Amino acid sequence: MKKNIFVFWTGDNEMSPARSACLKTLANSQCEITLVTPENLAGWIKDDAPLHPAYQHLSAVHRSDYLRPYFMHHYGGGYADIKETHSSWLPAFDALAAAPDAFGIGYREKSAKGVANIHRHRIDGTSYHLDTQTSAFANFLRYRFYRANWRKMIGMCAYVFRPETDFTALWLAHVEKRLDLLMPRLSADQAPDPRAAADPTADGASAPYPVPWSFLCADVIHPLVYRHRDRILQGLPMPNFKNYL
Repeated sequence: MKKNIFVFWTGDNEMSPARSACLKTLANSQCEITLVTPENLAGWIKDDAPLHPAYQHLSAVHRSDYLRPYFMHHYGGGYADIKETHSSWLPAFDALAAAPDAFGIGYREKSAKGVANIHRHRIDGTSYHLDTQTSAFANFLRYRFYRANWRKMIGMCAYVFRPETDFTALWLAHVEKRLDLLMPRLSADQAPDPRAAADPTADGASAPYPVPWSFLCADVIHPLVYRHRDRILQGLPMPNFKNYL
């Protein structure tokens, strides 16, 4: 597998100086870095796998959340948030290569607090677990279970996956099914800013933009990782979670 790391910058805004500095530190991974932007994205889209029509209505953050499974499924390799990176990824790529039954490798989730808040995120009052309607109470119980098993989860900011596996196919399919649910609402309520989300603000108000913060990312990946935990390795260097905005 090519030792390449995909990085996404999906908005029209320029990177802040802090982000630009973080991007440069990805050279410490000792891998090839591929920055995907609105200018070159079309060249990566497969003719037989067009982007979901909801893509144009998503916030920049949620566009990145969708591109992760798209690229991991169709191309494989690494993905990284634009955060400070200080260590080589080569040992992680080698560990994955040495484990042919493994789907991917990441860093262990930082703490129980990093587990997806699947119990909080609903669409028109309906809760979902992957692509199945469920109750908020059932999701709360799942959330508590996942928190208790957080050491078996990988973090969301960096990982490596083999392409075209059962795992990446499920990941992409679940995210696209969630976009199907959101599409009628997204057409009416486009993202007002790059980091828009439907989660309540500090004053308790909810934005009209309908996509909860991790609805397309950790809410999908954490349940899938736990389900396939025996085939998801740990050992990727953890990025620095400070000084990146």
